[in-house]
Amino acid sequence: MATLAPAQTCENTPNSGADFKIVDASSGTEISTLCADREIRLIDNSGRQLDPSVVRYATGAAITCTGSDFSTNALYTPSAADATRGFVVITQNTPQAVGASGIIFSKRLEVKASPAPTFTLTSCSADVVQVTITDQAYTANLYTVKIGNNVFPNVDRSQPRTFSVPAGVTAVTVTGNYAGNNQCSNSSTQNFTPAAAPSSRPILTKLEVRDKNIVFDFDNIQPGFQYEVQVAEPGGFRTVASRISGNGIVRDYTVLNAPLPGCYRILPSSACGTGLTTGLPASPLVCSVNLFNAISLVSTSANGVNKLEWKTLDPVVGTFRIERTEPGVNPTIIATLPGNGPHEYFDNTASCGTTYTYQVVALVDRAASWSNKASVTTAAGTAPQPPRLVAGFTLSNKVELYATNAVGQPLPNELTFLRASPTAVELGVVNAPTISDTPENLSVTNPPVYLARRRDACGSISADSNPASPVVLAVDPQSEGARFTWSPLGGPDAAIPVQYQLVRLALNGSTIDIIPVSGLSYVDTQPPTNQSTVRYRIEATGGGLATASYSNLVNVTRQPRLAMPTAFSPNGDGLNDVLEVKGRFLSTFVFVIIDRNGQEVFRGTNRTQTWDGRINGRAPVPGAYAWRFEALTDEGKPFVQHGAITIVR
Repeated sequence: MATLAPAQTCENTPNSGADFKIVDASSGTEISTLCADREIRLIDNSGRQLDPSVVRYATGAAITCTGSDFSTNALYTPSAADATRGFVVITQNTPQAVGASGIIFSKRLEVKASPAPTFTLTSCSADVVQVTITDQAYTANLYTVKIGNNVFPNVDRSQPRTFSVPAGVTAVTVTGNYAGNNQCSNSSTQNFTPAAAPSSRPILTKLEVRDKNIVFDFDNIQPGFQYEVQVAEPGGFRTVASRISGNGIVRDYTVLNAPLPGCYRILPSSACGTGLTTGLPASPLVCSVNLFNAISLVSTSANGVNKLEWKTLDPVVGTFRIERTEPGVNPTIIATLPGNGPHEYFDNTASCGTTYTYQVVALVDRAASWSNKASVTTAAGTAPQPPRLVAGFTLSNKVELYATNAVGQPLPNELTFLRASPTAVELGVVNAPTISDTPENLSVTNPPVYLARRRDACGSISADSNPASPVVLAVDPQSEGARFTWSPLGGPDAAIPVQYQLVRLALNGSTIDIIPVSGLSYVDTQPPTNQSTVRYRIEATGGGLATASYSNLVNVTRQPRLAMPTAFSPNGDGLNDVLEVKGRFLSTFVFVIIDRNGQEVFRGTNRTQTWDGRINGRAPVPGAYAWRFEALTDEGKPFVQHGAITIVR
C-alpha cells in the first residue's frame, strides 16, 4: 500500500464515510471484542472501491496520525499489553477522492486476556472429585467443567463443587468464558488418581452423656483417613464433629454441647470435607439414653425405694444395664433388664439416708449407650403396707410363718413375728420372710394366732398383718378307724372360701392318698390295711393363699395281731400239715420254736417260712414245743408274744 501524507490533525476525519470491520482470522466471524494472542483481520467497510494497497492501519493506545506508523498489513494479533491495558485503538488511513491528505478513522476495541484458567482438583473418593476454580480472569459464573463426556456449564468460581466421575476417567478440564464473547476462552486440564476409601465400616461402641456433652468410643478407625460424627435430623444427618483420626480404637472423644436426646453415627469423611460421602457405610445408629428422673419414693407401697425412669430414641435395644455408685464404692451392676421392657427400675436395696448415683447403659449389638448420671438420696416416707401372713405346719410339726407383699413376693426388710394367742410372745425380729414356732398344747378350739409387722430400711413400721392361724388337727381313734376334727384356717383373705382335703401319709412322709372332705370333721372307716400306723394332715387351699397350707400331723396306730394255733398234725393228709405265722401288720419279725431240751428247732423271719415238724430232716416227733414271736411295729416299738404248740398224729 502506498504511503499517504499524514492528516493535518490527529482526530477522525469528520463526515468521511470511512469504516472498517474486524473478523476473527481463523473463523471469519465478525467480532467486536478482541482476544489477546488471537489473530484478527481488518476489512474496509466504507463502501468505496479501494485498492487494498492504499488502505493502511495503525494500532496503539491512541489514534494515530503519523503516516510512518501505518501499514498495509490488515492482520493483527492483540498483545498481552493490550489485554493489560484493556483496549487497543485501531486507526485506518485511506486516501481522499480529492486532495493530498488521507482520511483518518479509528475504533477503540476492548481486549480480553485468554489465560489457561487455574483450579484445584481433589479426588474425594473413587467416583467423586471436587473442583475449586481459583482463576479470576473470566466471568465468575461462566466456567465449564468437562469430566469424560460429561460437560457441566455455567460453573461459578465462588465455591467448591463436587462432580461424579465416570468409571475409568482420570482427568478434568476447565474452560473459562466471557459473557457475550465465545472467542476469548481458554482451557486447562489436570489429571488425578482416584482416592481410596477405608476397607471396613467404623463402629460406634460407646455413647455416654455427661451433662450437656457426649463422650464417644469408636472402633475400626483406620490410619490415614478422617471421620466425622453425625446426628440424625428430620430428612437426613448433620455433622457435629469432623477430622477425627486414629488407628483402631479411639476412646473418650468428646463432643461439647451435643444435641440431646439424639441418635448418632460415625462415618468416613470425604477428602473433600464434611458431609460428603465416601461410598462406605456409616456405623449403625446409637441413640442416647436420657435418665430424666431418679427420685426416692415416699409412697406406701415403695417406701425407701429409689425409682429410675429413662428414655431412649433407639427402637431396638438388646439389654439395659443398671449401674449404681455409692460413696467409697466403685460402680456396680445391680440389674440387667430386657430392652423391650418398661423403661423403669425400682432399687429396693438402697439404704436410708445414703446418696446413690445411677447410670443406665443401653446395649445394642457391639455398641453401648450410657445415660447421664442421676443422683438421689434415699428417704423415708409413710409407713409401708402391712405384710400378708400365712401360717402352716411342716412335716416336723413346727408352725412356719411366711410374710409377703400384696402381690405375693417375699419381703426382704426387717420383720417382727408374734404369737398373739393362746400365749402372747414375740417370736423374733428377722431380715427374712419366714420364721418357725413350736406351740404347746395344740387345741382345735383355741388354735395359735400369729401376727407380723414390717420395718422398712428407713425405719417406718407398718400396721399388723392379717391374723394367721394354721389348721390344728385332732384325732379320736376308734376300733376300726378314726374320727378327725380340725380348726378353720386363718388366711390372708377371709372373704375367700377355704377348701380342705385329708391327706394320708406313710411314716416316711410319702403321700398314700388324698380324701376330699367338707366341713371341719371326717371319719376314716377304711384306713390302709397294710400299715399299722398311718399319718394324717389337712391340706387347706383358698383363703387368699398362693400355695397350700397344712395342719399338724397326727398318727393313728393299730397294734399287730398274731394268730397261732395250739396244735398241728404234720401227717401228710393235707390238713394242718405245717405251722405258719398268721395275723396282721406282721412284716418284720423273728419266730422261734424250742423243743423240751431247750434246743432251737425252727426259725422264721417272714410268712413264707413254715415248719412241717421235722428236725434236721427227721420225721416229726409228737409232743409239746415252746415258741416265741418278736416283731417291731411301724413306729419301731417291740411286739413280743410266746406260747406252746403241740404236734399230734
